[in-house]
Amino acid sequence: MTSQNSMQSALDLQSIINTAMDGIISINESQQIILFNTAAEQIFGYLAVEVLGQTIDRLIPGRFHQHHQRQIEQFGQGVVQTRRMGAQRTVFARRKSGEEFPIEASISQTVGLGGRIYSAIVRDVTEAVRHRQQIQEQSQMLDQVSDAVSVIDVQGRITYWNRAAERLFGWTAKEAIGQHAVELLYRGDPALLQEIDHSTRETHAWSGELTKANRAGKLILVEHRRTELRNESEQVRGFLCLDINITDRRKRERAERRSQRLEAIGTLAGGIAHDLNNVLTPIMMGSKLLSTGRTLGNRQELLETILASAERGAALIQQLLAFAGGVRGDRQPVVIQDLITETRKLLEHTFTKSVRLDVCTEVNLPPVWGDTTELSQVLMNLCINARDAMPDGGQLTIEAAALHLNGTAQQLHPDAHPGPYVVLTVADTGCGIPAEMLDRIFDPFFTTKDFGKGTGLGLATVQGIVKSHGGFIMVYSEPGIGSKFAIYLPAVVTQTMVPSAIPAAGDGGGGSGRWILLVDDEQTILTTTAAALEAMGYRVVTAKEGAAAIARVTEHRHEFAAVLLDMMMPGMDGLQTLSVLRRIAPELPVIASSGLRTAQREQEALQQGASAFLPKPYSDEQLQSTLVAVLTTVSP
Repeated sequence: MTSQNSMQSALDLQSIINTAMDGIISINESQQIILFNTAAEQIFGYLAVEVLGQTIDRLIPGRFHQHHQRQIEQFGQGVVQTRRMGAQRTVFARRKSGEEFPIEASISQTVGLGGRIYSAIVRDVTEAVRHRQQIQEQSQMLDQVSDAVSVIDVQGRITYWNRAAERLFGWTAKEAIGQHAVELLYRGDPALLQEIDHSTRETHAWSGELTKANRAGKLILVEHRRTELRNESEQVRGFLCLDINITDRRKRERAERRSQRLEAIGTLAGGIAHDLNNVLTPIMMGSKLLSTGRTLGNRQELLETILASAERGAALIQQLLAFAGGVRGDRQPVVIQDLITETRKLLEHTFTKSVRLDVCTEVNLPPVWGDTTELSQVLMNLCINARDAMPDGGQLTIEAAALHLNGTAQQLHPDAHPGPYVVLTVADTGCGIPAEMLDRIFDPFFTTKDFGKGTGLGLATVQGIVKSHGGFIMVYSEPGIGSKFAIYLPAVVTQTMVPSAIPAAGDGGGGSGRWILLVDDEQTILTTTAAALEAMGYRVVTAKEGAAAIARVTEHRHEFAAVLLDMMMPGMDGLQTLSVLRRIAPELPVIASSGLRTAQREQEALQQGASAFLPKPYSDEQLQSTLVAVLTTVSP
């Protein structure tokens, strides 16, 4: 090889070394640096000219000098031939700035003309170590969590399994990781898995109850929450799963609900006993007459009376047993009208004549998906509470109607979601609930009843059942006037249940830019109703009290097309405000609105000059149809 070729080969070798991504450092037997490539310069902060001829100790923290010396001696004696990258624990190096940082290195030796040469390929792993530490810290934190946490990849394989998951399901992390989560744990309906997959794709998360099995095959009811995990490119790389064991909690809830049913049965017992006595009397008397053997002209009539009385008694017992069953049935479509009919039969046997019972249900209501026994308990508990709130008698009203909530549903209630609902309401004309107690009525063991009159679990049980059915509760009450409980239950969607669209501005029935004055002391109602009205094409002015509403009308009386007025406000209430509005703007239509729709309240509003009465809660469709009807009436 010519000297020119040798020189070119040396230049090529130097170019290769300097373009390497990892640092390359070589030292001689005296531990003096004889090679320091460009990547090493970037890692350590030194230029090659600053370290060539210097000892390697310059790049090693002082406390590791002796250890490094022993390593070199072992290499020289042939005890250690090589050390691969990552084969031993991470070690520390020192930059020119004095900063210590972690590196991984592979070390080898060779013999040159000047003796042994030790070469190291060095990689700065500061970020990798920081990332590993972060993962370890997160893993340690997750191991402290009392609930089972796992991660599954997009194929459903388990990639993480914390200690709580080990305790709950019985498999160690080593045993669980790599297993298919569904095959290992799931024991429920396959259709639910499809629902979970669909929901996760649509909303990026899912939560609900699942039945899983532990290592011993025991079924465990868990509250399961699943959230998507994404990489830096926003691609789904897996799912974070949280499982909370609610098996014992559900057992306690069933015991509490059974306690409530027994408490309600005690209330019903007096009325049922009275009816049973009426049933047994003709059976006993007729049986004795027939047993005498005498010829009776009305023998057939007596037999028919006995049979009818026995059937009536059997029906009473069946109603009582259905309510007292206490065993959770399978979720299935429940027809609310039938539920109300059965409850009404029980109430008519129980309530005194001073409590007037009025039932009003829409025809062809969609069914709801639920447990008949539990929903019957909800209705019965609310009715008994209403009866207790009217010791001197009054009006108890049970209503059921279909309602479709739109995209602003959660502004109505945190647990509300858009979609079709059946609204079951129980209203009374009793003593009402003071404002300071409204926030506590669903607390377990909170009760306003005298000692021995109730456990305080009634409304807590009602709320628990309704939430387990995916619904929510709205309460309206006014001391001295009465209370209204509205139960929203998701309806079973059918092909015929297509919500009617709200006409946009410019469509038939749209707002066309007309001004509406919205008066209500509840900010959430102002916000949601104003948004709905603006979506219809109306322009909205709001007021939070009667005096402010009167001031708005006085200043702009000819600009408003209508007023939507709440009847229950502090200070100047709705009726007082309505009376003043009729005097200063008799031609202006006013729609009265209230959460307590009683015949007396509605009649008072209409007598004071209200153009219509709109009970709360109302849907966008109900609001728009009422406005259209009122504005059409007053249009020239």
